[in-house]
Amino acid sequence: MIKRMFAIIILVVIMFAFWLAYLEIGELKNEYAKNYYLDKGFEETGSKNLVTAIYLDYRLFDSIFEAGILLLAVTGIMFMSKNDERR
Repeated sequence: MIKRMFAIIILVVIMFAFWLAYLEIGELKNEYAKNYYLDKGFEETGSKNLVTAIYLDYRLFDSIFEAGILLLAVTGIMFMSKNDERR
């Protein structure tokens, strides 16, 4: 019973934090990046699809490093789980 109450309290706190963050998003809205991509996206990347241009040209290194970190995490978890099976 105590664990359920604790889980509910944590859930309410997390939802309240997300609600506060949602309210602040409107205040932090910045149009600079959107206008830059719309104005210069095709010119700099040559891609007719703006989403593809952003993902594969502007954020390529970010995406590669995210995939690398994911690969390392999965490899580490597999290594640790195989070590537990041997014991």
